[in-house]
Amino acid sequence: MGSWQGFPTLAGTSDIWVTGFVLAHISPLSQRASAMDKIYEFLLASQHPGGGWSYSASVPPDADSTAWCLAALANFPLIKEEVVQKARSFLWEHYVGKGLATYRPSSGIQQFIGAPNEEYLAGWYASHPDVSMAAVLADLQQIHVPEILQWVTSRQSSEGLFDAYWWRGPYYTTALLLRALSLSKRSLARSTKMALAAGLKKKQLANGAYGIGPTTTPDNFSTALALECLVHIEMETTEEARQACGHALLKAQNKDGSWAGGHILRLPAPNVTDPGTVPSWNNPGRGGNSFVEDKAGLFATAMACHVLALWREKTLVSQRAPDSKNGQG
Repeated sequence: MGSWQGFPTLAGTSDIWVTGFVLAHISPLSQRASAMDKIYEFLLASQHPGGGWSYSASVPPDADSTAWCLAALANFPLIKEEVVQKARSFLWEHYVGKGLATYRPSSGIQQFIGAPNEEYLAGWYASHPDVSMAAVLADLQQIHVPEILQWVTSRQSSEGLFDAYWWRGPYYTTALLLRALSLSKRSLARSTKMALAAGLKKKQLANGAYGIGPTTTPDNFSTALALECLVHIEMETTEEARQACGHALLKAQNKDGSWAGGHILRLPAPNVTDPGTVPSWNNPGRGGNSFVEDKAGLFATAMACHVLALWREKTLVSQRAPDSKNGQG
């Protein structure tokens, strides 16, 4: 079939967005060329006429799905330049000053969900830090990247981390921000970096893992994202936390090679501009103001594979560094 499926919501189950996200994280690690080609073909066939991608074929295209599908297709050698340019054009049409919105008014999302007016979608039409960082990773050379990085960095919370709109916990946006800074050879201000390191150490659970909110229950997706943060920080003061986090993630792997997923995705109602103001996320209908489970553990597993490879690579580089200085490597 050439796709993965996950996150059942009121709009159905995602295949396009989920496939883009998973492929973007595991394609550098995969050697199954024939299987990968089928997935690339699925994504290419799923592109909307306007250049974007969507949650699924029945849902209007959005910036986040487009960013992850574009990032996934970056490793496909046969992609046509016109496809890339059309997707980039669509993606950056969602730039609304400082960052990117998930949807724009002309997307058709108002009609899709039956919203009474555009004001009802004020939350989904606003700039989102998590979507903005996905867009940056999909197109690092875009002219708006420096401004977006500055905007997201300015949103550092009192806990030292960076919150998301669509995701529970601060690790998603924080990991993507640090990933983008690393890839673009930029760095955080020392005070920002130290506050971030302190926040990560404070939130780490006793077994080295990370959870969602105040709970002491480990969450694999959060743990993997936190490990990426700790890998990118590269501070001696976080070495112990990094090792504990990595080993906790390895220990959590299932016998079949996967990692269990949790209720990591959140769906704010379309009019919610600040998810922190939502009094209750208990929506059994899986619509606005509900938490959605990574039921098959697809995101947890893809992120775990990605970050464990990154951790191994960084560890090998750091081990070789002293030898290089001594002229031995």
